[in-house]
Amino acid sequence: MKIKKFILKIFKEFMRLFGVPWNIRTYILSFFDKDVRWEYEIRTKKFTLEEIDNLMEIQALFPKNILDYEKTLDEIILNKKSVSRLGDGEEFTENILNEKPLFPLLKQRLTEILEHGSDENVLVCTNNFNVFDKNVPMFFRNHFGRFWQSIGIEKFKKVFHFNSKTFYGDAYAFLFYFNENDDGSLKRKKLEKIKSIWQNKKILFVISKNSNILKDEKFFLNAQKTEYVYAPSQWAFTEYDRILNQITQNYDKDWLIYLELGSCATVLSYDLAKMGYQALDMGDFYSRIIMNKRYRDFV
Repeated sequence: MKIKKFILKIFKEFMRLFGVPWNIRTYILSFFDKDVRWEYEIRTKKFTLEEIDNLMEIQALFPKNILDYEKTLDEIILNKKSVSRLGDGEEFTENILNEKPLFPLLKQRLTEILEHGSDENVLVCTNNFNVFDKNVPMFFRNHFGRFWQSIGIEKFKKVFHFNSKTFYGDAYAFLFYFNENDDGSLKRKKLEKIKSIWQNKKILFVISKNSNILKDEKFFLNAQKTEYVYAPSQWAFTEYDRILNQITQNYDKDWLIYLELGSCATVLSYDLAKMGYQALDMGDFYSRIIMNKRYRDFV
């Protein structure tokens, strides 16, 4: 397996150095790598007329009170809000939609957070679903179009209850650099805006020891200080109380809490916000940058 990954890595570098266009590279690699194949299929997804009709019905039920990525970042930077994200497909399928979830309490908390929406302390974020919005990168439009299509409108009505009296942030505000229409200068400008969130602040990273942040911290050099609390790389929710206590008993509220713990981070950021911390559920934001040569130069 390691040999195969090494050969694929060399092959990717070879195509990149010789300027093979991204779409052709992805097409070729899709024959050898199931993850690339999934990405290629998503990006090239074409909806039938029947599927489009169904998506339009779901879209009509989806909240219209979701901020775009710029306003989402402004809420974090200007209003010092925490971020609790419900944007990943596995959060919906493995937890909220799962009738027999691994952690029933986690399902209960995620549902509670989704239905609560944002307030003066926390920005609850969900994916800004609009399969026809050209400002949303094609990958995400197609990905979530397929995701909601698989759920169906009746199940959507039964399970998802958004709060129309408040608003939501865009869960993918940190992943906008996937937009193929942005040139290099615009990507860099957007990433610099994210970087300003922790300008001259103390950052507490709550991550696993497998995190790519530990391999390269250059995106956080503008912080005043950094420290770490470690959590399991999987099923971090099993140690929820221990992680929460370790943060609150050892760190004051002037620390910015940077979370990279999957669905556990969704709940942890929400609870920390209620306690007066600014906590950011960042997902795999940094890993996607540092592990992808197309974006690494913009860090």
